[in-house]
Amino acid sequence: MAKVDMNLVKQLREMTGAGMLDCKKALEEAGGDLEKAKEILRKKGLAKAAKKASRETKEGLVVAAGDAKRGVLLEVNCETDFVARNELFQDYVRKIAELIAREEKFKNAGLGDVEELKRTEIEPGKDVDTFVKEAIAKIGENIQIKRFARFDAEEPGATVATYIHPPGRIGAIVEVVCEPPELCERPEVQELIKDVLLQIAAMRPEYLSPEEVPAEVVQKEKEIYVEQARREGKPEHILERIAEGKLKKFFQEKTLLEQPFIKEEKKSIRKLVDEVSKKVGGKVTIRRFARFELGQ
Repeated sequence: MAKVDMNLVKQLREMTGAGMLDCKKALEEAGGDLEKAKEILRKKGLAKAAKKASRETKEGLVVAAGDAKRGVLLEVNCETDFVARNELFQDYVRKIAELIAREEKFKNAGLGDVEELKRTEIEPGKDVDTFVKEAIAKIGENIQIKRFARFDAEEPGATVATYIHPPGRIGAIVEVVCEPPELCERPEVQELIKDVLLQIAAMRPEYLSPEEVPAEVVQKEKEIYVEQARREGKPEHILERIAEGKLKKFFQEKTLLEQPFIKEEKKSIRKLVDEVSKKVGGKVTIRRFARFELGQ
């Protein structure tokens, strides 16, 4: 294949707004003919897609994919709620989520690398970045992959579950481990998993437990509480005690296990898990979770 003049590539980019690599490929396919290359880009839906890619995206969709052994949560943003409800946009998003679920390199990615995802082939000869540009051209709005998470249940007794709160603005994913493994099939445990997913979606926990909150975050919160109490005129010798009490409330708000259960607020999620474990005669552990919300 003949080498393409980079000046022609730049010229085609200026004319169409398509990416440099797409322009180079189109010129190679057209044998260096600028007008033919322009037509190729138009047919592929890539011309002018890049110009739309600078527009702000505040709407979109959160979707889930996978099964009990591998779960995916994906957020893709667009400009308007009208497009977010469009079947074509939703189909594009689902296909990307399904790719993440089946692609071995994303196994146990946790919060995954979006740039790596864009470079991944989704169809023969087409990467996700090009796939999204085609969607932009067809739909007429900027579309951006914001983030994704993939959990794989690798050890015996581990299971993954997802939940999407209609119409797709909030999603949650959780990994739970049961000892012995067969307990995860019990109705009581399945109900617990559903309740935990609803809790995550509704109550916005940021951490699993107080132990997982970074030390610097705890220290910063404590300093704020001490200073607040001092400004309120509280005696110096009780400032630490006041701060500790407020930290407890902070953990009850921000950590999943310490949050009051939304269906029974006098009970924490930790207590709920302990009760179900006792009821089924084993041990149920919440291993990790993630929560996506549009605009967050």
